[in-house]
Amino acid sequence: MIIFATGISGSGRLEYLRQVEELSGGKLEIVDIGSLMFEKSEQLGISIPQGKILDLDHFALSYLRAVTFEEVLRKVDKYRGASEKDLVISTHTCFRWKKHLVPAFNFYYLNRIDPDLYITIIDNAHYVWARLQRSHWRGRLSLKDILVWRDEETFITSMLAEYQRKPFYLICRGEPPSLLWNIIDRVERPALKGEEKRALKAYLSYPMTYVRNDKELMRTKDEIKERLREAGIIVFDPIATEEADIIGLAADAKSRSQEYVEFELEGSSFKLPVSEVEAAKDDIIDQIVARDYRLIDQSDMIIVYYPVTTLSAGVLSEINYGFTHNKDVYAIFPQEEKSPFFTYYTTKVFRDVDQLLEHLKSTGRI
Repeated sequence: MIIFATGISGSGRLEYLRQVEELSGGKLEIVDIGSLMFEKSEQLGISIPQGKILDLDHFALSYLRAVTFEEVLRKVDKYRGASEKDLVISTHTCFRWKKHLVPAFNFYYLNRIDPDLYITIIDNAHYVWARLQRSHWRGRLSLKDILVWRDEETFITSMLAEYQRKPFYLICRGEPPSLLWNIIDRVERPALKGEEKRALKAYLSYPMTYVRNDKELMRTKDEIKERLREAGIIVFDPIATEEADIIGLAADAKSRSQEYVEFELEGSSFKLPVSEVEAAKDDIIDQIVARDYRLIDQSDMIIVYYPVTTLSAGVLSEINYGFTHNKDVYAIFPQEEKSPFFTYYTTKVFRDVDQLLEHLKSTGRI
């Protein structure tokens, strides 16, 4: 299988793919287009500093990219279709450089490669911002710029997949590498073989504010997720990319007349200007909703964990969206009293995860 994997700089795309490669047991090979372009330029006798490649003349950059993709083309045939070996092409679709978009692929070569699967790997925007501060991107992009670029990268990749009628997945960097490997090996490979039996994919919905503020509820949510994964279900957890925290931290910092939000990432401390968070607030909030709906779109079902009696607008919206988009909606609801609006848009309600798993087994879903 040929997988076209995109993600903006600072997303941790290549590091995540390396972890998936390790899990594959030798079945997966990665070609990183950026690294290969630098290698090719050295072979051509042209030394390009890390921070200067996007400043190259448009024709020179296109030529270098073409030389790189010509090499990739020479090796893709053995990975096509339902092969037991997989090739991941790690790259970008675009760069947001000097406040404008720079293309990072060529339609001619993309059509020649003809990937079987498209994915985009994303991470929290403030984590991306932090990683970029340690590179030649330092000071080039605001938090809002990063949110816009991340959305552009996702949008373009999904449109390429739709154009070629290939599956597309949004993969959150906070998910375990096993999630992506299971999609490749237990969903998309069987699909290419024409097999009907594939791993189920589920979006896990829950009232996040209530669950996150209660350690016991959070622990139960994680236990349910692990039980589902142990049963062979691929579970997308929306908290794997969680940016609402940074809004709260910025509001708290502002109330104390502080100009920066401080946070830790990968052993380092970072200070993000409160003004950047405020400027990006609406983007963060809107993208949370759009991202969760996209995760529902790429799932077979929604599994709702609803341990409270208070209505959650977010959960009800996700239930309604899934139910009206041809998804089964299964709810784990331990309470006696249920809102009629809750039950109207659910396929079946269970008291606990054991009842849910028993139902899925008895109906042949797992």
